[in-house]
Amino acid sequence: MFQGERYKILKATLSDLEGQPGSVLDDNLTVACGTKSIKIQEIQRQGKNKQKVTEFLLGSKIKKSLALI
Repeated sequence: MFQGERYKILKATLSDLEGQPGSVLDDNLTVACGTKSIKIQEIQRQGKNKQKVTEFLLGSKIKKSLALI
C-alpha cells in the first residue's frame, strides 16, 4: 500500500541491503523486509497494467527513503 493505493509486486529479487521494513532503500525501488530486502522488477498498480520497474519509476511518486506502509 502507498498513499491509499494497492500495488502488486509481480517479480522481485533478493538484496542484501538493510533498513526499516517497508522503506525504499534506493532509487531502483529496493524495499527493506526485515533482515534483507527485495529489489522489485515488475509491479502493478491497482486497476492498471503490469510494468517493469524502470517504466513505473518514470511516473511514480515513490522515491528513496519513503515508507510504503
